[in-house]
Formats: sequence, C-alpha cells, structure tokens
Amino acid sequence: MKPFTRFASALTTGFIMMIAVFISCNKGNLPPVATMTAFPTFGDTSVLFDFNAEGTTDDKNYPIGLAFRWDFDGDGVWDTEYSKINAIAFQFKLPGKYNVTVGVKDIDGLTATASDSVEVYGKNNNIDTLLDPRDGNRYRIVNIDGRWWMAENLRYGIEISTDREQTDNDTVEMYRNPHSKYADTVGGVYLWLESMNYHINEPKGICPDGWHIPTKPEWESLFLPHKDLSAVYYRELYSIQYYGKNGSSNLNLDLNNGAHRSYEDGSFEWPYSVHDGWDTGFWSSDSRWNEECWKYHPYVCWFCSIDLHLEYDYWWGCEELMASRTSLTSYLSVRCIKDN
Repeated sequence: MKPFTRFASALTTGFIMMIAVFISCNKGNLPPVATMTAFPTFGDTSVLFDFNAEGTTDDKNYPIGLAFRWDFDGDGVWDTEYSKINAIAFQFKLPGKYNVTVGVKDIDGLTATASDSVEVYGKNNNIDTLLDPRDGNRYRIVNIDGRWWMAENLRYGIEISTDREQTDNDTVEMYRNPHSKYADTVGGVYLWLESMNYHINEPKGICPDGWHIPTKPEWESLFLPHKDLSAVYYRELYSIQYYGKNGSSNLNLDLNNGAHRSYEDGSFEWPYSVHDGWDTGFWSSDSRWNEECWKYHPYVCWFCSIDLHLEYDYWWGCEELMASRTSLTSYLSVRCIKDN
C-alpha cells in the first residue's frame, strides 16, 4: 500500500473512532446533579427566603444549557416554568413547614430534582392573661413552643425610693423607672438576690405560685440555633426580630428596665431610658459560685433589638468589675415562666 493510501486509511479509521467515541459518550449522557440550599431555614411571614441551585452540575459541562423550575410549597405542582434562573427568593404568606424543590433539565432533556425544607412562623396568637392573686396585677402571657411566658415584666412588690437599699426583710421591694411611660408593662427592677427571694436554690423566686424565674436552659431555648449550624448567625438576628418589640412572637423582650447603684458612693442611676433599649436585662434563677470572689454569679439574658444586640451569659469574673459586685449592685427585670 502506498504511503498516501496508508495515511488516508489511518486518518479515516481515526475519524471513525472519534465519531464512535462521541456517539458512545452521547449515549451515556447522565442527568444533571441537582443541589439546592435554603437560607434561612426558618423565619416568619415577613422574611424573604433565598433558594440557591447554583451548585448544580452536568456531566457535559454545559451549565449554561441548564434550565430550572421551582415548587415552593411542596405540593408537586411547579410554581414556575423552566428558565435560566438558578437562584430565587420567595416570601411565604402562611405559616407552616415547606419542602421546597428545584427541578433541573439539561440540553438533552434529562432532569433531576433537589429539595430543602424551611419552617415559617406566623404571628403568635396563643395569648392569654395571668392574674397574680397576691396583688391583683394582670399580665399578658404567650405560649412559645409549648411553654407559657410572661410577656410583661414583673411588677410585684413594694416600690421603694432609690435612696433605700433592697434588703432581706421579708418584704419584696422594687424600684420603678421614673422615666418610663410604660410602667404597667415595664415593671420593676430587682437585685438578683431580691428576685430570688433570698433563696438561691429555689427558682420560684418572687414569681406567682406555679411560675418561676427562667433557668439558663429555658432562656437559651429561645435563641439556640436550629439543626442547620450554618444558620447560627441568622438565628441570632432573627431572634432579635422575632422576640423584640412588636415581634411576631408577642413576647416583647424590648420592655427594658435596668439600673445600677454605685458601689463607691451608693448613688443610683437609670443608665438609659426605656426608648434606648440597651439595658434590657433579665435575671435567671441559675447561678454559679465563684471561688475567687466567694460570690454567686447569676445568669443573665441581655436583649436589645435597637442595636441588634443579644447576649446570654453569667456575670463577669472578679478581675472585670471591682470584684464582680455587679450582681449585688445591678437591678434588672424579671420575667416568669410557667412550671411544667
């Protein structure tokens, strides 16, 4: 065979093999690998949820050829037609748990789906009132995750002037913020020991019968992240919105009322007015003993939606604030939670 003929034959054979490989690969085309994430994984009906399928891949490496459609309520009926939109936002009108699905189609018509679930809260209408038989005060209460919480700050006790100390004298004493226009809901402030009725191991404190000052786990249950750890940061921001003033939970933790007495000269001050929101502190019935200071450090929940501040921790150690006398010189609000 002449060289040119051998070359032509080899070229033809190679071309045929390339076609065969192409046909073989084409026959083995695989469906897309669909992925989808939801953020956040929970929120109320005011939240705009983001659904992202940008991570979807195709074995042919033709992402530009992929088309997407969306089913937001998980009813099996597609809410959109196929389009190039691989990330979309959606706001749910009704509370509930939704299984959101994205459908993906490649240029050969092969399809795949991916799903993620979100939980949507509505406005909490599980509201009632609590009548404190000790003084006739009535409080609005709300049920959150099966537990009843006071939605107003406690205002039980005898109001005393700020030039007097709260002491263990068999009488519950409180201070009232003279700058507050919302005295009936903001309530009084108490030393931690006063709020515990000087019985540090009894969570009932100064709450009505059948109620107690929330423990550390009970406070934290309002704010701990969902199973999706990627939503930890959003959980905190959402908690501020959800539990804050006029939030959908109706718990209204922005009813702030905090004060401080100087350890040096005994002077008393209300650091911020009710509108500033910073001193929204609530006592817990839990505490820990500090061996260095020989003092108990109560657990505190700080809450402020004005500057997006949320914190829950024990009072600081001895080295921080003059032997940590804060639990003996600071006055915070009390919320009660119903016994199980």
